[in-house]
Amino acid sequence: MYRRHDRDPSADTEPGNQIDQNSPHPTPARPVKIDAPIIALSIGAALLAGFLIGWFALGYYSNNVEELPSLYDENQVQHIFKNASRAVVEIRTIVQSGRRVGEGSGSGFFIDNEGHIITNNHVVDGATTVNVRLYDGQVIPAQTLGSSPQDDLALIKIDPSSVGDLTSLPLAESKSVKVGQLAIAIGSPFFNLNSISVGVVSGIGRSRPSNPGQRGGSRPIPNMVQTDAALNPGNSGGPLLNSSGEVIGVNSSVQVQSGMQIGVGFAIPSDTVINLLDELKVPIVYQRPWIGFAGDDIEDILLNRSRIGAEAGIYVRGVCSRSPASLGGLRGDPVSLTTNLITGRGDIINGIDGNPVLTMSDLVLVLNDYEPGDSISLAVVRNGQPKNLTITLGPWRSDCMYINQ
Repeated sequence: MYRRHDRDPSADTEPGNQIDQNSPHPTPARPVKIDAPIIALSIGAALLAGFLIGWFALGYYSNNVEELPSLYDENQVQHIFKNASRAVVEIRTIVQSGRRVGEGSGSGFFIDNEGHIITNNHVVDGATTVNVRLYDGQVIPAQTLGSSPQDDLALIKIDPSSVGDLTSLPLAESKSVKVGQLAIAIGSPFFNLNSISVGVVSGIGRSRPSNPGQRGGSRPIPNMVQTDAALNPGNSGGPLLNSSGEVIGVNSSVQVQSGMQIGVGFAIPSDTVINLLDELKVPIVYQRPWIGFAGDDIEDILLNRSRIGAEAGIYVRGVCSRSPASLGGLRGDPVSLTTNLITGRGDIINGIDGNPVLTMSDLVLVLNDYEPGDSISLAVVRNGQPKNLTITLGPWRSDCMYINQ
């Protein structure tokens, strides 16, 4: 299943030095150009002026900048970095295709004392050579084990005997993460080994594409952790830590607007890592289940929404040829994908095997409990009437050709 983003002019790019991806989102019909950085600075300057005036009036102003309140406990952050940075590595890759040779870099971190390192799939995907650089500068060869492209996760491994004192990071439960809590990112942006940035968790429950810009669509990654801690090229695969030095996410992507980063980063939730660890330790490419359609959350549709006849659910815009969806009888809107118009003739998905499914994130979360080959009962509304379709799930495919229905 794919999700079209035809209303959001922003884009996701993966912060890995070897990847430069364009926005997967079409330009809106009537774009309004806003100089966001200038507006932000102007507002910031006004707020700062008011802040200083208030301090003068209250008699709190001082020439000593150190008296200003700190945004976080510096000693705590320094302690976390001292302990955690020993478990974070820089990953260098070589990708060779025929006579063409490319290099890339990213980050990763040890999850145990056996030499297993978690990183992003896009950091090591297609690499013919993988090396890791430890906190002390030592460079060690690594091998890629399992990967899950639809979750943008991969597991690589080094020989633990080649490291004298191997430190690993504990995985926290990301379902317990709260907005506003401390967020610390460690990685190697722009080849700068063991760099740290500090911010907060600025959002939870976010859904971002696993491979933005991929032709045919990209499977959403649900429950991503949003942060304002600075993420830059090379941070991909590094840990996002809480105030206890535990991993709450794997840094994966940033949001950009007009080609500029805007301080919004996303990390794959640690719960996804925990649930996939057994699969990633096997040297295969793990495939998530696939239905094969393009759709939108009805709650996000603005244009011609009244034609759908429902306030919640997933509106099916198109169905992939020879997909589980087409074989199971799912129907898409016959003109929506080519004209962006909505006729109301597409099916509305609202459940799987009795579980409510009202958004694409709901759909992915439910499907994550299934494997390719499993059969599901897909609840839809067609022409105002409820209907159940039997769908046999297939392995994920990105080469989708939509059919007119």
